[in-house]
Amino acid sequence: MSPMIQALLICFVITLVVGVPISVALVLAAATAIVGFSHFSLDLIPRSLVSATRSFPLLAVPFFVLAGSLMSKGGMSDRLIGLARSIVGHMHGGVAMVSVVSCMLFAAVSGSTAATTAAIGIVLIPAMIQSGYSRGAATSLQATAGSIGIIIPPSVPFVLLGVIGGISIGELFLGGVLPGITIGLALIIVAYVIARVQKHSPSTSDTSLSTVGRALVRAVLPLLTVVWVLGGIVGGLVTPTEAAVVAVIWALIVGGVVYRELTLRDIGAALIDSTKVTGIVVLCIGATAPFAWLLTAEEVPQQIAGGMLGLSASPVALKLMMLAILLVIGTFLDLTPAMILLVPILMPIAQETVGMDPVQFGVMLVLALGIGQSTPPVGIALFVACSVGQARIGEVARSLAPFLLAMIAVLLVTAYWSPLTTALPVALLRR
Repeated sequence: MSPMIQALLICFVITLVVGVPISVALVLAAATAIVGFSHFSLDLIPRSLVSATRSFPLLAVPFFVLAGSLMSKGGMSDRLIGLARSIVGHMHGGVAMVSVVSCMLFAAVSGSTAATTAAIGIVLIPAMIQSGYSRGAATSLQATAGSIGIIIPPSVPFVLLGVIGGISIGELFLGGVLPGITIGLALIIVAYVIARVQKHSPSTSDTSLSTVGRALVRAVLPLLTVVWVLGGIVGGLVTPTEAAVVAVIWALIVGGVVYRELTLRDIGAALIDSTKVTGIVVLCIGATAPFAWLLTAEEVPQQIAGGMLGLSASPVALKLMMLAILLVIGTFLDLTPAMILLVPILMPIAQETVGMDPVQFGVMLVLALGIGQSTPPVGIALFVACSVGQARIGEVARSLAPFLLAMIAVLLVTAYWSPLTTALPVALLRR
């Protein structure tokens, strides 16, 4: 490893340890390496910052984030929770199952981990505690279920991955459907087992089809968001960016005109929230560009690939090594910079050496990094759930293990059984 790369990595780690924001740490590390150990000019940094964010598909990010915020404030989340309660609320651990199903439904209309965790958790974490779950268990379930928001389409990370890796965003959206549903089912099974062992009571005794029917009617407009987004993309009617705009317009119509729960103040707050989130995402993308450029210039991805191949040429072993890297990186690096740094390194190995389909690799990567969204030290879903549930990180971390193991089991299936991710793209788009 060259002195420049050593300086780059050491400076990055030191700045992170002392509490410097990730985007600033990336730029400082790149500047230090350039000034002290290379012949490159410092104008590489602003040029990389600008070029990395000049992408039309990236416009989908602020619109999907805005759509999720509008849906949360416009009454859609309450109706989705009602539908989930009518379906699984009569079972043991029903409130926890309602939380998971609600996250799956809201993820399918928001595409955001933070929005899903906050919108559902603010209602159902207290309900789970009241039904018998400890505060730590209720919050840890909400954190892991909230991370489904980045797997079930529409998904902001899939948009970013499509831009970074040159993968079809529509195919990534379809590839995330079955793994997202599988994660939800795995979490439901864990919640059910815990409820049976601890003898929790159901949250409702009403199991009639008429109740489910009424709840479905109330939730049909929020659920139609998925139809407009996925149907438009799969049908070739709109690009992912245009689909995100459609989602915003639909959220405004449903929340403001039909339900009349979305006020001008709510719209203003949603605009502010989405601007903050988008600013953070775009800044991370731009700040990672010079860092990643220096790694590429020094052929670090090729060196890592060579090191992995030196340990083993077996596709099974290489997949395990990639998963280990992704799971470790995901625990301390946010998803966006992690994707930008790791995709150029791991994608050639996955495609050329292991023979993975790009969509399978993309879903595996987002799912593995997404598990880090619900783990310390930097998991956004974990922090949002703790904030909503008024829980300490320590007590939540002790209850995470069974839910994380369930998600890792699904991750292994995703990595080693390609039809889980490729069946829908092959059937609907690769004709």
